[in-house]
Amino acid sequence: MKNKLIFAAIALPFLVLCLLIVRAEYHVRSGEQWMFELQGYDPRDLLRGHYLQFNILYDWDKEKNECSSGIDCCLCLIKNSSPVKTSVAPKVHKSSCASARSQCDGYILSSKQNILNRYYIPEKNAKRAESLLIKARAKQQAYLQVSINKKGEPAIVDLIIDNQSINELLKMEDPSD
Repeated sequence: MKNKLIFAAIALPFLVLCLLIVRAEYHVRSGEQWMFELQGYDPRDLLRGHYLQFNILYDWDKEKNECSSGIDCCLCLIKNSSPVKTSVAPKVHKSSCASARSQCDGYILSSKQNILNRYYIPEKNAKRAESLLIKARAKQQAYLQVSINKKGEPAIVDLIIDNQSINELLKMEDPSD
């Protein structure tokens, strides 16, 4: 009996961790993929711990702003349908979540959008990643790839620099590998 309790005490946290990983992976794979341009770097404060911090440059539709309460507001995403694509980013406006669910190509719950302002980088790659991001942003070639599920919950998929994953760029440029 004692062995079973010890096994359960060890196995339960491991099982919970595995379930959380599976849930996160399902969220990323089942959601629709969106690209957002990045902006607003402060080179003195871009790197905090193991995270690159940035802001998303939303392509705001200034003619539409249908929600000001903040409580039940969502960011309504409309796919860029211009034949001359100057940006891969969707048009964005605030809308009630009920309206966004039925009238938008995708939506983000306003309460969940704050998770889209930082990207985890392993410490050994931090300075190179920061440099790559600053250079790409100067050329307007820095994008955040986001998966948004049907509940309007976003999850970061990747940081795209000059049309490549930052992780792939870091592997190519790592002289120690």
